[in-house]
Amino acid sequence: MGDIRVVPVIATIVAWLAIILVIYWRYKKVKEETKRWKVLLIVLIGMFSLSFNWDFHGTVLRLPVVPLGVFILMIIFKVKRAPWQFYRSFAWLGFFSLFCFIITTLLTIPINQALYPEDELSTYVADVEHASIIQTHPSAEERSLNRDALKSLEMERDTIYSEIWYQQADSDMESREVDERFPYLLTGVQPKWGSGAEALIYVEEDGKGLLLTTLENQYYFRSEDALIEEGAND
Repeated sequence: MGDIRVVPVIATIVAWLAIILVIYWRYKKVKEETKRWKVLLIVLIGMFSLSFNWDFHGTVLRLPVVPLGVFILMIIFKVKRAPWQFYRSFAWLGFFSLFCFIITTLLTIPINQALYPEDELSTYVADVEHASIIQTHPSAEERSLNRDALKSLEMERDTIYSEIWYQQADSDMESREVDERFPYLLTGVQPKWGSGAEALIYVEEDGKGLLLTTLENQYYFRSEDALIEEGAND
C-alpha cells in the first residue's frame, strides 16, 4: 500500500555527500601521503558504534553512544605498532559523522509533515483507480465502492467518539444484534507518491465515513454523500 519515502532518502544522500566532502577536505589538509582507500576504510570502521534507539515524534533515531570502531582501531594499531596519530582523526570523523545522519533526519520531520500531512486523507488516498471494498463483518450488506464519488468527494475530519461507539456496540451485543460500525475495508488505494504512508482504511456502514488507522494514530473523516452503493464490486 505504501511506497518509498522520498524525503528521508534525499536526506540520507545529503548526509553522505556532506561526510564525503568533509573527508576530502580533511584528506587534502594533512601533509602525509597515504592511499585514499585506507582513509575511507578507517572512516567506515570508525562508524561502528553501540547505539540506542530514541523515538522522536514517531521517528526512530539511532543515537551513537560508544565509539566501538574507534576503540577497535586503537587496539589494532597498537598491536601492529602502526602510526595511529595520522589515522586517529579519520576514525573519530567516522564516529561523529553518525550525528550528521541524525541532524538530516531531524530536518526531514517538518519537511515531510509539510509535504505529506499525516492527518489529511489525501496523503493516504491519492490513487483510487483500483479501489474497492471488502466485507469484514457478517453485518455488512452487499455493497460496492463508487470510485467516482471517492475521487471528487470532499471529506472533513471529524471527532472519533470512541466511548459512544463502544456503548452502542455494547448495547447491540446485549440485544444480540451486533452491527459493526465500520464493516468494510477500503483496498486498492495508493498513497501520495513519495509519502510511504501506510494505513488501514475502514468504511462506515452508511458509506459516509472513513476510519483511517496508522501505526501511531487514528483519523476519522465524514462526508454528506455516501461512497458506497448497492451491488457487489465490479
